[in-house]
Amino acid sequence: MRIIFCDSGFSSKEVDYMYAEEYRTAKAEFIQTSLISFEELKRGNVEIALKNVGPNEEKGIGIYRGWMLTPNQYELLYKSLLEKNIELINNPAEYKFCHHLPENYETIKKYSPKTTFKALKSAFKIEDFQKEIAEFGERPIVIKDYVKSQKHYWEEACFVPNAADKEKVNSVVHKFLDLQGDDLNEGLVFREYVELEELTNHSESGMPLTKEFRAFVKHGQVMMIFKYWDEGDYQGAEPIVDVFEDVIPKIKSNFFTMDIAKKKDGNWIIVELGDGQVAGLPEHADKGAFYNALKK
Repeated sequence: MRIIFCDSGFSSKEVDYMYAEEYRTAKAEFIQTSLISFEELKRGNVEIALKNVGPNEEKGIGIYRGWMLTPNQYELLYKSLLEKNIELINNPAEYKFCHHLPENYETIKKYSPKTTFKALKSAFKIEDFQKEIAEFGERPIVIKDYVKSQKHYWEEACFVPNAADKEKVNSVVHKFLDLQGDDLNEGLVFREYVELEELTNHSESGMPLTKEFRAFVKHGQVMMIFKYWDEGDYQGAEPIVDVFEDVIPKIKSNFFTMDIAKKKDGNWIIVELGDGQVAGLPEHADKGAFYNALKK
C-alpha cells in the first residue's frame, strides 16, 4: 500500500503543511509514501504532477490523502497512477459516488434529510429551481452544492428559515454562489433542515454546532469513528452506527466516510457521505490509530 500526499506547493519534496502530521505518522507506521503536485494536477500537467512518484514493480493499492479533486481530476490521477502500477482504492466511479451527494442520495435517503438538487448550467434564476424548492413548502432548508456548503456563513449563505420565502432563498443562493466562485461543484442542493442535538457555537464563525460524528468505512467495515468537531463538550455522547448496517453494503465505495448525527427526537441520520481519501481528520484524531487501521 502506498499513500499519495500533496506536496507543499513550494517544494516538491515537502508535504503540504495541512497533512504534515499524517505524513509523519504514515512513515512511522512504515507505510510507503509519495508526493504529488496538487496545483499541476489541477492544471492537467499530470506528468509534472507525478514526477516524484516511482512505479511499482507489481500492481499495488494506493490511497490518496489530499485536497478535494473534481471527478475529472480524480480520473486523471487514477489513470496516471495505474500506469505506474498503483491502483487507487476507489476507481473514478466509486470516487464520484460518495463525493457528489446526488450520486448517493437514493442509497442513503431512508436515513437522510429530504433533498432535491439540480445542475446549474447558467446564471442562477430562482424560477429555474422553483420545483426543487417548492417541495419543502414552508419548512426550513439549507443550501449547498453537490459537495460543499458555506456553513460558516450560516445566516448569509446556508440557512433559510422558510423555503417559501423567495426573497430569502434568492439572497442566500446568490451569496453562496459568490463565496463558492470557481469552486462551485456542478449544481445546487436543497436539504430540509432537521434539528440535531446541540453542541455549541463555533468560536470564530458563530455557526451552530451539533453532535456529529465521522465514521471511516473500509471494505464495508467501520474502521474508525471520530467526533466531528474539535469544539464543545460531547458529554459522553456515543455514536450508533448499527442502525445503518443495512445501507453500508449498498454504498459503492471501498473507502468512504459517513457523517452521522443524532436528532433531537433521538433518531440517527446520515448527514452525508464522502470519499475517504479527501475527507479530513479532526485535529484531535489519533493519527497513529488511523494509519494502523488503514494498513490492516
